[in-house]
Amino acid sequence: MKNVFTISVCLLTCILSAPVSAQKTAGEHVDDPLMTARVKMALLENSVSDATDINVKTSRGIVQLAGFVGSESTKVTAGKIAAETEGVIGVSNRLKVYTEKRSIGKTLDDSILASKVKLKLAENDSGTAAKINVEVRAGVVELSGFVYSYEDRDTAVTLVSGIAGVKDVINSIDITR
Repeated sequence: MKNVFTISVCLLTCILSAPVSAQKTAGEHVDDPLMTARVKMALLENSVSDATDINVKTSRGIVQLAGFVGSESTKVTAGKIAAETEGVIGVSNRLKVYTEKRSIGKTLDDSILASKVKLKLAENDSGTAAKINVEVRAGVVELSGFVYSYEDRDTAVTLVSGIAGVKDVINSIDITR
């Protein structure tokens, strides 16, 4: 009889708390900036090569990894580490493998182009420029991060595509839910 009462109380507690839990968004369960910091620390602690070149953004518990890494194994390892980090709901692994060595001159050219891209996005004044990461390798621009609408994402890609020196645009922007 005692077990029946205990089980009944447990079931009643679960039933009554389910609507409250279901009404919460993933963002209420997870502190996104804290999650971003946890993932970055996990990448560094696990000695992931290129860890400092990996952009990490989080929106409502979904972690996005973006940027350029030197190997497919680094990309896969980074994704696994992010997925295994406490509190992560999902991972959007947008990392691109880029193995070509860059000279100081090419690195400088890419930095200048990245600055032009960031300026163009900021001039657009849609409020999304701060949410978009910009990485450049040999004139190829990768845009990543989270924005609120497909229109914002498409506008960013269109703006960047028209900049002199941009050879291609990789759209790694996710829409926040």
